[in-house]
Amino acid sequence: MSYLNKVTGYREDILTNRSIVKRGNFALIEPDGIVKNVIPNFENCEVTILSSPKLGASFVDYLLNIEKGGYNHSGFGGDGIETFLYVFEGNLKVWNEEKETQLTDGGFIFCPEDKKLYFENTGDKKVRAFLYKRRYDRIEGHSAYTVIDNINDIQWVEYEGMKDVLIKDFLPSATDIGFDMNFHILSFKPGACHGYIETH
Repeated sequence: MSYLNKVTGYREDILTNRSIVKRGNFALIEPDGIVKNVIPNFENCEVTILSSPKLGASFVDYLLNIEKGGYNHSGFGGDGIETFLYVFEGNLKVWNEEKETQLTDGGFIFCPEDKKLYFENTGDKKVRAFLYKRRYDRIEGHSAYTVIDNINDIQWVEYEGMKDVLIKDFLPSATDIGFDMNFHILSFKPGACHGYIETH
């Protein structure tokens, strides 16, 4: 049952849930178990917390359904907290203290720890988005900066020399140590896999 898949109210069978949460390790959350959360300053938005330090994570991430006219004008992040917002579907006006843009499907914004993220759905359709925040780990002499782009405009590159595994990086953390985090998309052609078991 979930507001996302529009299955609410009593069921005709025994309640079940396939979600798995291993505190401090991982969480696989199926749509049937997702609930709405109330987060201050998110107006006309459906918000779901996916993970948080309560689960052992060093970050908090959210699913957002931003209704027509939905917004956060008070700001999110800043004061040591970096933020990242990715639009799955829709058109969303986003800004911080130095930049403003309109994101479409695949669009994203990263705000460094000294900039708050603001957004507003100025369109006539619901916006589906992913939102992430974490405390910035500073390295003296280096800093991150605002990044605005669209994943559809970023070229695929071979991952570690493998022609059948491709990657798109959202942030320049591999070349700029001012960024203490990254998101990326991997594409595996049929039969492809990681060359080794990664340890993080």
